[in-house]
Amino acid sequence: MVLDIPIIARGRVLMPGEDAVLFKGRGGADFRQADPHRHIHDLVLGDTARLRDLHDTPMREIIDLLAELGKRLRLDDNELLQQSFALALKAGGLAEPILRGVYDALPAMFDAAMMTALVDKTIGVDHLDGWVAGQNGYGNTSIRAVGTRQLHITAGNVPVVAAMTVARAGLTKSDILIKSPSNDPLTANAIARTLIGLAPDHPVTKHIAVAYWKGGDEFMDSQIVRTSRIDKITAWGGMSSVRHIQKFLQPGIDLTALNPKYSMSMVGRETFASEAAMDEAAVGLATLAGFYNQTACANTRIVYVESDTDEASLDKVIDLGRRMVAAYDRLPPLLSVPFTVPNRELEAELAAVSLEDDFYHVEGDTLKGGFVVSKFNDRVEFYDKLANRVVNFVPVDDLKDVLKWCDDTTQTVGIYPESIRPRLLDLFALAGVQRLVSLSGGDPMTVYANSHHMPPGSPHDGIEPMRRSVRWVVDMRPMAEAGAAHDDMALGLAAE
Repeated sequence: MVLDIPIIARGRVLMPGEDAVLFKGRGGADFRQADPHRHIHDLVLGDTARLRDLHDTPMREIIDLLAELGKRLRLDDNELLQQSFALALKAGGLAEPILRGVYDALPAMFDAAMMTALVDKTIGVDHLDGWVAGQNGYGNTSIRAVGTRQLHITAGNVPVVAAMTVARAGLTKSDILIKSPSNDPLTANAIARTLIGLAPDHPVTKHIAVAYWKGGDEFMDSQIVRTSRIDKITAWGGMSSVRHIQKFLQPGIDLTALNPKYSMSMVGRETFASEAAMDEAAVGLATLAGFYNQTACANTRIVYVESDTDEASLDKVIDLGRRMVAAYDRLPPLLSVPFTVPNRELEAELAAVSLEDDFYHVEGDTLKGGFVVSKFNDRVEFYDKLANRVVNFVPVDDLKDVLKWCDDTTQTVGIYPESIRPRLLDLFALAGVQRLVSLSGGDPMTVYANSHHMPPGSPHDGIEPMRRSVRWVVDMRPMAEAGAAHDDMALGLAAE
C-alpha cells in the first residue's frame, strides 16, 4: 500500500494529484506526494513583510494556541498521528513500545508553563513582543528579537524533533519550512494538519510549511536556499546532508548544524570497590546505552573504565559488561526492547574481533545486546558502527586520558561514581563535551530522568538554538542629555 501525503503550505493541505511523485521510503514505507518542484512558491515565504501578522501577535496568544495544540496530540485521539505512527513504525528504527512512548510524550512538549519558561530563558517574552529599552545609562537604545524565515532539515530517528521544530517556530515568531526525513515523513505533517484543524487562519498556522524531497536534490535546495527566501537553516541530518546544504550558503544565511554526535560513559576505579557499586553502574550503563534502542546521539557506545590491563583487572571489566547486559532486561519496554532482526554489518565486525582474543573479549549479539572489552588502551576501529545495544569497554590508566578522544562531536558523557565529577568537569568542558550526566540511581527510569529532564531553555549540543533563530535588532535614538557620564563616554569614543 502506498500512502498519499500532502504538502502543507501555510494553512493549505495540497494532496497529490496529477503531479504526484512516488518516493521510496525506508523499510518499504513508500508514499506519494505532490511534486515539490512545482510547489516551491507555496513552500517559501519570500517577502519579509508577510511576517508582520506573526510579529504583531502577542506571545501569550501564541503560547495558548500551542498549548491547545498539545492537547490534541494524544495518539489515541488523533487519526493523523495514528497514521504517522504507523508509517514511522515501518520506516523508522524504533520498536512499537518505544515509539509509542515517544508519541505519548508529545503533548507535554507543548505545556504552557514550560513554553513560557523556555522563551523567558532563551529570548525573553518582552523582547519578542516589543522593543525593550536599554539600561545602565544607555536609555537611547532599544532591542527587539525579530522572527525569521527558516528552513529546518529534520532528523527522523526520534519523532520529537518534529514537535520541537513546530513549537520553536511559534515561540520565535518565525516562518518555517520543514523538510521531512524519509524515515519519518509524516509526523511534522500530522502536527501541522492538526494545527490547521484547530486554527486554520491563525498567524502561526499561516507560517508553517512541510514537504518532503530527496536529500541531495540540488534543484530544490538551490531554489529554496536564497537570501530572498531564507534567513536561517537548522540542519539535523547526517554529515553528508550538512555538507550538501553548505554548498548553497551565502552571506545572509545562518546555518545551525545539529550534526551527528557521539556519546560515551566513564567509570572510575571506585566502581569496583563493592558489588553494590558494580550493580548500580551497570544499571546506569544499560540505561544510557539502551534507551531508544541506541538510536539517539545521547546513547553511550563506548565506556572508558579506569582500570589496569592485567588479567585480573580485565576480568572485573568483563564482569561489569555482563552485569550491564543483564540489566538490559530491567529496562521498561518504553525505553528499550530486544531486537528482532540482527545487525549483519556489526555482527561481522564482532565475529572478526572475537578471533583476536589476545586483544579483545566479545560477548553477546545484536539481538539482545552485548559488549567488546578492549584489552589495551584504545577503542575498536568500528566504534562508529556500534548499535543494537552493543558497547565497547576501554580500559584507561586515568580518565583524563579520555580527553584525546573528545571534541565538539562529543555530546553526552555518563559518569560513575559522582565522586569523579569534580576532577573531570572543567577539563572535559574545555575539550568540547556538551553534557555530563549521572549513571547513579540504580533504577532505569531514575537514571533516564536524571539524564534527560533538563530545565526549559537549556543549551542543545552546546548552543542555544532558539536564541540563534531570531534576529536581534538594535534601535538607537539620538542621545538625550544624560549628564557628564554620557559626555565623557562620547568623548572617549570620539578619541578612539
